Amino acid sequence: MQQISETTWMRATAGNIAADYAQGYTDLVAGFMRGRPTWRTFHDSLKSASPAEVAELAASRRAESLAFLVLMMTGVCNADCGVCFTDRKRKPNELNADERDDLLAQAAALGAQYVYVPGEGEPTLDKGWWRFLEACRDLDLPAIVFTNGMIFGDEDLSRRTWGLSPLEAAKKLADYPVYLYSKYWTPDSKLAARLLGVPERRHAYGQVDGVPVPLGLQTLMEHVPRERIGIEVCVERRNADDVLETLVPFAEKHGLAQLVEMMQHNGRTFGDPSYDMTDAQADAVAGLLSPTSCTLGTCKAVVTVQGYLSPRIAVLESQLPGDRARVVGQDFYRLLHESPYIVERRYNLACLCETIPAELAGEKVDLREVYNVTPPALARVTAVEPEPVGAAVGVAVKSIQDADPGGCGVTGGCSACKSLCSQH
Repeated sequence: MQQISETTWMRATAGNIAADYAQGYTDLVAGFMRGRPTWRTFHDSLKSASPAEVAELAASRRAESLAFLVLMMTGVCNADCGVCFTDRKRKPNELNADERDDLLAQAAALGAQYVYVPGEGEPTLDKGWWRFLEACRDLDLPAIVFTNGMIFGDEDLSRRTWGLSPLEAAKKLADYPVYLYSKYWTPDSKLAARLLGVPERRHAYGQVDGVPVPLGLQTLMEHVPRERIGIEVCVERRNADDVLETLVPFAEKHGLAQLVEMMQHNGRTFGDPSYDMTDAQADAVAGLLSPTSCTLGTCKAVVTVQGYLSPRIAVLESQLPGDRARVVGQDFYRLLHESPYIVERRYNLACLCETIPAELAGEKVDLREVYNVTPPALARVTAVEPEPVGAAVGVAVKSIQDADPGGCGVTGGCSACKSLCSQH
């Protein structure tokens, strides 16, 4: 499910560029397009178009301007992972169910293909968990949720939280469009308890084909369609070898999706290198790292647990500016294009989750080898080249009267077309 096609990215990004251009961020969006040959024609068309034409183009793309929504649920968590950058606390003004329903509906209207829930805390502990899934079902909006999975292996916790057994809860998931990434950081149950910062008895292990796995993951694998289950692993010094030797091979054997990620040096882990892999470990796992969503910053939106817009998943609410925008009761699209700290970072595809904390600290921090893993489908269109070459890809506006129709058969040629194609 966690896929965005090149076409989706291009169309959504073009719509946002037009909207931001119309708002006066001309230099900002020009800086993004400059050096990217696939945007040369679009850039030229914007410069030659009238303000009314740019506004019309932006309006025509409003309903496909958001590729996906990143939504944080409750801040509370029943684990205490050493590498986690959050504080594990429930926040005083977390979005309630009604506010979340409205946000999901607005996101779907803007074209969101799914809602991505990384969880500032543990999403399954949110008081509105099942209502959230109901809203996703009603909107036909798949939910990709990251969970430590402990609730699906803990009878007491599951019954206290949901009034259901882990088995009943896992079976109930079949009624909703939800895809779960469950933490599987090591096959060693004792090490897992240390990594997650919990008593071993609260994170029981079972087995699948003789391989030790968290009991919660085992429950999900036995009762949820396999194509809707994945593993998530944050790689650090203590489990890097397990990723190579056990976790990835296990996921591949059983048809599980995988998200292998590096830790974020932010929050309580800022400036703490104690969890970092050795150079040898980093080299060994580099090829297994999952693509990040940083290159999708041009067409995604991040909403924090209290409902504030954030430029990236791991940028904390305390790191947002004083004029931060809250989505409650607001036109979501308008906020996305009228909030300067969001627009100004929309086209910065760097690792803001690490660079923003460093900037705020006012220190020169060594961010050694910080880089993003670009999704293969987007590598060409997001790359910056010093000398633009090759075919240009853009969006035609009415002021382009003499463009080559490209042989696609659109009446009126490119000047009448509002879509992207391989030629333009």
